[in-house]
Amino acid sequence: MSNPAFDNEYKLGTVEGKVRDVVLKMGENIEYRFMNWAQANVELDKISKPTIVYILPPSGDFYIGRQEIKDYPETQIAFVCSTEFDFESDENDALVEQMKRLCMRFINAINESGYFVQLEGKLPYKVLYDHLDENVTGVVITPTLEEEEGVSICEDSDVYNPEELENE
Repeated sequence: MSNPAFDNEYKLGTVEGKVRDVVLKMGENIEYRFMNWAQANVELDKISKPTIVYILPPSGDFYIGRQEIKDYPETQIAFVCSTEFDFESDENDALVEQMKRLCMRFINAINESGYFVQLEGKLPYKVLYDHLDENVTGVVITPTLEEEEGVSICEDSDVYNPEELENE
């Protein structure tokens, strides 16, 4: 028996799984990674096209309702592409603008996905330029991704039960 608290072919049970699904539906010209900053520092030298990196959340909050628990991880999402730094900054400025446009496409896709409450209002971004070992340019956002549907906590619940996994 599969557990809906985890991703499976019928239900995306994690915030990361929902983000991954949104990115994969954005098209083949975008890569996706889920990792921490140290892993990204190594992995980004292998990217060949614009990449969305969902940074492994260090912590977050649970919202506990009467029938379900929703996860509110502290999210950081980076939009990066490889570059050769030019000292005039013209090319990198254009790449930053392209990554901002990719970010806007992602926000639109998140809002249309139905997985999360609509992102609205002010959302700060930071330009990622010359911060990692690999030459990448991009932007990083820290949105609050509030799940529309969490994990049920009703009787006969689908909440993680380690004993259930051992019996499979």
